[in-house]
Amino acid sequence: MSRVILSILVVLSSLAVCAVAAGYYVFLQLAAMTPEQVIFDIEPGSNLSAITERLVREEVTPADDMVLKAYALLTRHEGTIKAGQYEVAAGLDVPGLLALFRSGRVMQHQVTFPEGWHFNQWRARLSEQPYLSHDTTGFTREQIAAVLGIQGDPEGWLFPDTYTYTKGDSDLEIMLLAYQKMQQLLNGAWQGRGSVSGIHSPYDALILASVIEKETGYEPDRAKIASVFQNRLARGMKLQSDPTIIYGLGESFDGDLKRSHLRADQPYNSYTRPGLPPTPICSPGSASIEAALAGSMHPYLYFVAKGNGESYFSLTLEEHNRAVDKYQRSP
Repeated sequence: MSRVILSILVVLSSLAVCAVAAGYYVFLQLAAMTPEQVIFDIEPGSNLSAITERLVREEVTPADDMVLKAYALLTRHEGTIKAGQYEVAAGLDVPGLLALFRSGRVMQHQVTFPEGWHFNQWRARLSEQPYLSHDTTGFTREQIAAVLGIQGDPEGWLFPDTYTYTKGDSDLEIMLLAYQKMQQLLNGAWQGRGSVSGIHSPYDALILASVIEKETGYEPDRAKIASVFQNRLARGMKLQSDPTIIYGLGESFDGDLKRSHLRADQPYNSYTRPGLPPTPICSPGSASIEAALAGSMHPYLYFVAKGNGESYFSLTLEEHNRAVDKYQRSP
């Protein structure tokens, strides 16, 4: 009888040792740290076996595949694993790794569009963005405008800002958000507009704001330049803005604006045609939109670039010509 008991004790002792060893092994596996920072994608519809197998095969974690899967099943009450792109930091144990995948805190990417960019520059920037779905590839400007709900040409309608997206988002989604932001800002500024001349609609304001945006990057001059254009529109004078001509020349413009360009009539030549150009010439920022709708705050009718980012403003043509001689024709 004592031999039977002894045998049982030996077996139980062996089982206990095995249990302790197994428990310690599981503990070590759960405590195994991710060795380095990596990006890990979980595709929609991926099952638990596929995810855990990839985590081990791609060496995201040194943990055992079976232990990882078993722990995920035992803790499934803590939430489901969500599809998306995750930035896995170095030093995450298995519970931390699964907590990340259950949180849905997927990677956020950003794309920035400066004030004064053309629509084609927006498209080029979007086409360069990683992880973005390029759904507008092959689309014409007209097709994009139609999808976004823009009447006419899309130039100027996208608000310059920094936009956030996640992997798989569409370039159209960013454009739509930018369009909605521009509509909201423009309509708000229109409601609070001052006494403006030659501006009969929010779209007119967008056009003028785009010209102001292209004329200066020097903030203290913005209201003065807006006033010059307001005063000219009120008097029926041509805007005579070089950036409108440059926009109309398109890709044929080589960076050198010639007298022949000023004389050659085309829809965007504000030296030969009165009033506003037919469309915006870029995407203006909020400061230019506000300046376009503030009404004239200065009496000037002319301005010329001084070569240092600032402009010189004049009341008369004679004064303006002297300023041109000084700042642009002097050796």
